[in-house]
Amino acid sequence: MDRLDKLNIALIAIISLITISMLANQEIIKRRLGVDEAEAAEMALYYAEKMALNAKIYQDVISLKEQELYEDAMTKLQEVMKTYPGKPQSYVHLAQLSLKSGKLGDTIHNYRLAVEKDPDYLDKKTPLFIGHEVKELVKESLPKFGREKELKPNDITVRNTLKDLYYLQRVLAGGCE
Repeated sequence: MDRLDKLNIALIAIISLITISMLANQEIIKRRLGVDEAEAAEMALYYAEKMALNAKIYQDVISLKEQELYEDAMTKLQEVMKTYPGKPQSYVHLAQLSLKSGKLGDTIHNYRLAVEKDPDYLDKKTPLFIGHEVKELVKESLPKFGREKELKPNDITVRNTLKDLYYLQRVLAGGCE
């Protein structure tokens, strides 16, 4: 065997190793995709169950809101909050009802509480996403409360509302909480 034969054998061996490693890598990728698909299906089921439970728990509140009976809806929501304390969806409904009642500061604070308890409300990939509502609220409220702070520099309520607004703005932008 001369040098050229040895070189050819070495090249064939190297090409064979590269091909085998590429096929092995492809198999690994396929397995990972299978895991990712299973994980995505599991997450979809989780959100479907969560949304179904929320629909069941808050059906009376939603019905009263749709009938524009905001005070009755607020009363029913308070009952639900006693039965299911700490559910973030309660704070979303509370914020929506506060907004309808004209309580802008309470609305902002309740959206903050909802987002703190469940960041999925501002995750576009989840069916819980309410980012459009929150973004519009922040966009409209920042100038109002900025002026309010200039008029009432020592008002703690205005300062706290601005802190809540800045928090929501930061989370909407994808920043640190």
